[in-house]
Amino acid sequence: MNDRRKFELIIGTFDAERFWRDPNQAKLPSFHDPEMENVVMAMDELLFPFCGAQDRLITRYGMNASHKAYLHEIGFQFLSNSTDLESPDGGNAGRTANIFDLLTSSDHVGDMDPDWLNGATLSPFAVIPGADRAAARFGLEQGCPAVETVQTVNSKLYSTELNRRLELQCDSQTVYSHEELLSSGLALLKQGPFLIKDEFGVSGKGNLLIESEAILQRVTSYLADQCRRGKTVRFIIEPFRLKELDFSCQFHIAPDGTYRHISVQQLVNHNFAYQGSYTADDRLLHMLHEADYFDAMKLAARELYQSGYHGHVCVDSMLLRDGRIVPIVEVNARRSMSLIKHYVDRYLEKHGTAGSMTHVTLQFAGDVSFDQLLESLDREGILYKPDQGFGILPLSANTLFINKVVSECKGIRNKQVKGRLYYSLIEGTGDNERLSAKLEEVLLSLSFKIAR
Repeated sequence: MNDRRKFELIIGTFDAERFWRDPNQAKLPSFHDPEMENVVMAMDELLFPFCGAQDRLITRYGMNASHKAYLHEIGFQFLSNSTDLESPDGGNAGRTANIFDLLTSSDHVGDMDPDWLNGATLSPFAVIPGADRAAARFGLEQGCPAVETVQTVNSKLYSTELNRRLELQCDSQTVYSHEELLSSGLALLKQGPFLIKDEFGVSGKGNLLIESEAILQRVTSYLADQCRRGKTVRFIIEPFRLKELDFSCQFHIAPDGTYRHISVQQLVNHNFAYQGSYTADDRLLHMLHEADYFDAMKLAARELYQSGYHGHVCVDSMLLRDGRIVPIVEVNARRSMSLIKHYVDRYLEKHGTAGSMTHVTLQFAGDVSFDQLLESLDREGILYKPDQGFGILPLSANTLFINKVVSECKGIRNKQVKGRLYYSLIEGTGDNERLSAKLEEVLLSLSFKIAR
């Protein structure tokens, strides 16, 4: 028997929605932040928890050597490229190309020979255009749904229709012109604030809270200008709900349609953007059982399968302040940040502990390195080690330093830049506040400024 099949190629692009979205659709007003776009392009290093001992992880930029050594030392086992697939200063071309484009246009996988991938099964974060070409180029086994199917089921229009088909609470409506947005929006404002949602908006982008007629008028005028340039309008609008908390359910649909529940994670969101995940408590799980929430997830899985989709799913949900549960806010037919957190939990469980996943956005200048960060965490006794049972487990390094690298590629040194550190906060017998305070002390001692 050939054992070369026994490993997976873990790979992905975290802004998958950008590649599903119709470029001819009008966009909502948003703040352009090139530094955070660079951070997102470096987030694929967060996929390492999905890897087994012989699995291959390909990242846009080679993982930081000190970070990878630390992860291997504490028990994460995976192989990965050590050099970049493209220069960090890729400019506009780099922002246009997804990782599968980079893979198929290269003779080598970073520093690795293409034979490195022989026998691998493609295991993407999300199915986006180019995944099938990469599979063909390197002879990868794959069983992914068609990208057109994945695009359809990830649309918020699909989530809205799914709610209606399952007869779940749904007060969303779709508008197809700026005039319709204005008239329907004015009607909604009589009851209170409302949200405009982009069909493929994600993590703080593409959700706009409308609290007054003046704001609505400015948004519709902004969209009207785009329509005059040939753009089409298609947005979802819905009343703004007062929520108690956000949570998500992760499950998997097998190629034969079999449903497998994975986890429920409570979410920390700020201005609609993901801030972190922690395991759902017993109170929430009890409420979900009482409300037949998990039956709704099974029905959603059945609908997704009938639509042609199989694979990982993350359904975003809400508990409202009045005690009602909104089972399906939107469907993410892909892997997710909360699924990464669950896989880190699986690792921690082997060592008798648990953690929450979060991040901190930092500003800094100068020559601070990831080595120094690890050494300082270790010196202060808060770098996670299995025999210690608590501490900070850094989940990323490139996301912290990518803009420093980009700046230096342009010949600019010591420029203040922005980065983001993702980490797991592992309580052990201690407490989160003490660990968070110690982490902040370490970061400040290294001249990082925390962006509030």
